[in-house]
Amino acid sequence: MERAFRKALRDVLHGSLPREVGVEVGRVRRGRGRSDVLYIPVELIVHKDSLKGTLIGRGGSTVKRIGMKAREILERELGRRVYVDVRVVKDPERSPVNRWFEIRKQHDVFECPAVKHPQVTRVENSRIRGSARIAAFAEVIDSTVHGGAMVSNRATVRSSVLHKRVTVSSHCEVVNSELRPLTFVGDGTEVKGSEVGERCFLGMNSSIEADVGRWSVVGAGSRVEDDVPPSSLVLGEGKVVDSLTLYVLELEGEKAVLRADGRVVDSGEGRVYVVYRDGEITLSGSPTGDVLCLAERVRDRWRVRGKGFERVAEAPTLHWYVGEKRGLLR
Repeated sequence: MERAFRKALRDVLHGSLPREVGVEVGRVRRGRGRSDVLYIPVELIVHKDSLKGTLIGRGGSTVKRIGMKAREILERELGRRVYVDVRVVKDPERSPVNRWFEIRKQHDVFECPAVKHPQVTRVENSRIRGSARIAAFAEVIDSTVHGGAMVSNRATVRSSVLHKRVTVSSHCEVVNSELRPLTFVGDGTEVKGSEVGERCFLGMNSSIEADVGRWSVVGAGSRVEDDVPPSSLVLGEGKVVDSLTLYVLELEGEKAVLRADGRVVDSGEGRVYVVYRDGEITLSGSPTGDVLCLAERVRDRWRVRGKGFERVAEAPTLHWYVGEKRGLLR
């Protein structure tokens, strides 16, 4: 019976949206006082309010269409009258986006909500979290992709592990590697036989064939063949040119906590001095030196500004790097 509701979802909705909806059919019984009618309760499970509103539709129009379509399919298959009771429930724990999907053959791809264009995406022998994102013409072979990770158009991931919120950009190739959480891989980059630490930035068109320590930055077009220590800036032929401090601004409602290399920063700690004043966080190289950057609240977001550099916090955290020699990385 679940198959009938799946088909009804595909007919009424379009694109990848139906695969983000869980379907649970309750206990089927005969109608009260109508033994010729089957009563079928079903829950459509989603992970967020906006998707729940989309399924319900204005005045319940969309969920009614889904129920009518499912009833037509079931009556045709069962050869008897059916009453369908459809309810839309928000439950992130039971939603498909929080499930693991074991994909052995190409046909399994069509059930995984992480794969946005299953017709043109190749996934084999892989384990993918439903909240990941696999774009068109990408290849994921013999790999594990955790929640929040993204594999962009025409990227290839083979025999690798992508941890939470890893981004692999277009035309990248990741082979026999493990990318730790929050790592970003720029367009056209090759990562082979490497372990890349958390929150690293690998610039576009670079080649990585060694381990990269956490909180490191590899410049665009660099070639890395020797292991990179943590918190390093690498340019050109894999040369470490600077030591970095990773700053993370964590936003919790009206409060903001600034961390440097994982430690909460107080005024005057380390190489960068921090001054809190009227909702602003000022970072400078010395108590009276030039300002490296300024973090300020703009309505419900935070903005970090420096010379030729500006970022706005779209998420609960915002990070940037400050070099010992080069200052703020742009």
